[in-house]
Amino acid sequence: MEITGPVNDPLPGRPAARQLLDTVTLPCGADVDLLLEQVADGRADGRDAHQRQCVHCQAALGEFTAVWGPVTELAATPVAVPPGLAAAVMSQIRALVRDVWYTLQLTEIGAVRIAARVVAALARDSAQMVPGVRIALGRSTQGLLAAVAGKATAGHRHPHAAAGVLGRTAVVDLAVAVTYGDPVQDVAREIQRHVTATLREQAGLRNVAVNVTVDDILIDER
Repeated sequence: MEITGPVNDPLPGRPAARQLLDTVTLPCGADVDLLLEQVADGRADGRDAHQRQCVHCQAALGEFTAVWGPVTELAATPVAVPPGLAAAVMSQIRALVRDVWYTLQLTEIGAVRIAARVVAALARDSAQMVPGVRIALGRSTQGLLAAVAGKATAGHRHPHAAAGVLGRTAVVDLAVAVTYGDPVQDVAREIQRHVTATLREQAGLRNVAVNVTVDDILIDER
């Protein structure tokens, strides 16, 4: 194939387009990069009206298909799970659920475990530092929800922990009273942001969800 003259010269003042191949068009004017992309996407057989009539495009698509073959073959090969990986993952899961009332962070020099009640206490203290928060409790004060939660945790060592923890993940329930006049939803969002940051920094948690229930509004008497 012979091409004379410059190919795809950029217009004055414009940078040259990124080229994947030295020759960017076929003699028929077809864009080579588009043809290669067509092959890479597995659409070599989906030829348009021009390609069905053009020997240049047909040749290019055929050659690109052959050259791209090893990549296609490798992409279609199922990835086998390395020996022992499944057992290692299951072992880690067993370690995480061995005591669901503690976080677990494995380090090079040992394990760090923090009780759920400590996580809950950190969350309460952090929430009370947010402007507009007057009271922060570790469990929703809604009667039915509190009764169900209390019954479910009665047999555990930390029945009053308002935090669910596993590994480096925690979900915390907070019930708060805020000052009258402060935008309630803004205060609630700030509680979420502040408590999340506190638990990540002080308890080494990675994934934190903070549920906030605003149960009362108090008048600032100062």
